[in-house]
Amino acid sequence: MPSLLDRMLLLPSAILALSASHALASLLEARASNSTTVPAPISIAPDENWDGIDGQWSTFTLRVGTPQQFVRTLASFTSYQTWVVLPQGCLSAADLSSCADSRGGLFNQSASSSFDEIGIYDLYTEQNLGYNGNAEYGYEIVGLGGNGENGPTLNHTVVGGMAVVDFYVGILGLNPKPTNFTSFNEPSSSYMTLLKEQQYIPSISAAYTAGAQYQSTGVLASLTLGGYDESKFIANDIEFTFAEDNGRDTLVAIQSIRTPSQIVSSPTAVELLPSPVYALIDSTVSEIWLPRNSCLAFEYVFGLVYDNVTELYLVNDTTHQDLQSRNPNVTFTLGQGLAGGSTVDITLPYAAFDLTAMSPYQGLSNTTNYFPLRRAANDTQYTLGRTFLQEAYFVVNWEASRFNVSQVQWDQSLQQHLVAIPPGAASSLTYPGTTATKPSSSALGGGAIAGIVIGAVAGVALLAGLLFWLLRRRRRAAKAAEQDKLGEDDAVPHGEAAARPEMREQLPTVFPKFELEGSSPMPRDSEDKRLLSAGSTASGTPGTLNAPSLGYFIPGGGSAHSPTTPTTGEGTHSSTQSGHGTQSSIFSPLSTSTASEADSRERHVYEMPGDMPTIKEKDGKLLSEKEAMAHREMVYNGVESAPPSATAVNESPRQPPRRVNPEDVVQAETGDHRDVHRAFSFEQTRKDDSSGELYE
Repeated sequence: MPSLLDRMLLLPSAILALSASHALASLLEARASNSTTVPAPISIAPDENWDGIDGQWSTFTLRVGTPQQFVRTLASFTSYQTWVVLPQGCLSAADLSSCADSRGGLFNQSASSSFDEIGIYDLYTEQNLGYNGNAEYGYEIVGLGGNGENGPTLNHTVVGGMAVVDFYVGILGLNPKPTNFTSFNEPSSSYMTLLKEQQYIPSISAAYTAGAQYQSTGVLASLTLGGYDESKFIANDIEFTFAEDNGRDTLVAIQSIRTPSQIVSSPTAVELLPSPVYALIDSTVSEIWLPRNSCLAFEYVFGLVYDNVTELYLVNDTTHQDLQSRNPNVTFTLGQGLAGGSTVDITLPYAAFDLTAMSPYQGLSNTTNYFPLRRAANDTQYTLGRTFLQEAYFVVNWEASRFNVSQVQWDQSLQQHLVAIPPGAASSLTYPGTTATKPSSSALGGGAIAGIVIGAVAGVALLAGLLFWLLRRRRRAAKAAEQDKLGEDDAVPHGEAAARPEMREQLPTVFPKFELEGSSPMPRDSEDKRLLSAGSTASGTPGTLNAPSLGYFIPGGGSAHSPTTPTTGEGTHSSTQSGHGTQSSIFSPLSTSTASEADSRERHVYEMPGDMPTIKEKDGKLLSEKEAMAHREMVYNGVESAPPSATAVNESPRQPPRRVNPEDVVQAETGDHRDVHRAFSFEQTRKDDSSGELYE
């Protein structure tokens, strides 16, 4: 029959087996849950129209209100609301019908029975680029696609009715951020969030390319929600992560912008970007916004002329014909950082920049050719708009905070191939051209692996605890046996065990715990609950000598005191005893300060406080410590601390000790003469001694 110890040693294996079985059960349960149908991505069919006054852009139709009113919109990855043009947007137009058609159709909120008015608020989006305006917001029914397309229809979505010209055509907001009208406690969900919550799409993600009217007979835009169209791009393995700025999250580093040289003898490409910059990919606007020095390089290479009134690069007929005949291309090199790392090249032909502007864009009165390049005032305006997205395929996964940019594939013979982006921020998410794949259904999932690891760790910990307990028990038994051999007199009886010898072996060995002075925690009722860092307040990398400790702050901006090295006569102590006030100090774990070992000096130890007073000078000589100790031995014990043979050179022999009897210590007065007898005196009475004392 196995012993108790053998059975306990088998316990970790049993726990491990139980954990494995539980993990496998979780895996089977996960497989069962995975059998639930995952919705497929939605491809939004574009219109056959080309709308806009800053170029000709492919749009998407929405069904808004009850009864349905049809409006054409542009896709925006920055806006998180749906914007439509109100009839007030064409009040000043000579031809209301023509204006309504040029603006993608109008939405009359008063004719919709389902419009729930909220109020008038600023549009806010693109304010950094100088776009301004407001809209009348409300909750409304919005459906994707035109009449008969049967796209998903959502109730209670945020819709803003506008009349400004900065946004001439309506906007389909794809950003999933919610809208807060009154407070942050009651946000209104975005259109993308509602699509995911109502299981119309597998994840909050979208893919888009703006289309190109110059390609063939005109290639329309492509918009996929919850996935991407694999037939629309040339795959690459560059995956970008979101920037920290919530309003400019899809930032890319433009490491280079170059164009082929027009000089045959010097074929080296011309650099159009003097220094790398970060820019936002934003489909809401049409232009490309770059630093002024980069715009000047474009002017020089392409012969562009900047119009100060409209702030546009207007192209006259002569320049237009010259650029068309040259047909230069421009290549953007994008990366995650400003230098190095993996990069992707997006090449735009001159036709992508050959756009037409119409009134009232930027105050124009006539239709004219223009180059969609804008001078940015600062780095918050660096933007790659729809002009760039004519040749770039843009995929954004907001759940994983990642995105991809690829060159558009213009092979029209390829059939549409939609790929769903799975939900969540797991590493198995796939992107265009990335090698990441979904885990095999036969492999252990994360929960199963975690269960096995936890079981194994628990088994090892239990086995280690059992071995420690056995070793400790054997040591205690051996110690008890040794004490029995020494006899009962060697034991230190206390309490009940002193009266009962058989309990002596059960007495635990207790070691008193000593705490370093200054290491006690701050009292709970302390008025000063600040956490002070023991490190420097200078900025630096956390964990370095110059970095402040993480997780600690210094109220008022003051610097925290570090534990100080004590001076002579002081012991090891905290900053509370170093003249820095009385507040307690809690040291940061990242502090570089180390406690000194006492003060590295030998300190004099006296038997009793006050035994060795300060000795006054005698005959102009300061008594040494050795002489003081000799005097103490002579007075208290009647002996000298050193043997007679230890008489120093040039030193008179020591006199025999004078015995002092208590009855000899008296005070006698005869007339005006006072005779003082000193107890503990090793001098003869000096008449010129007026103090009558030798000690302080």
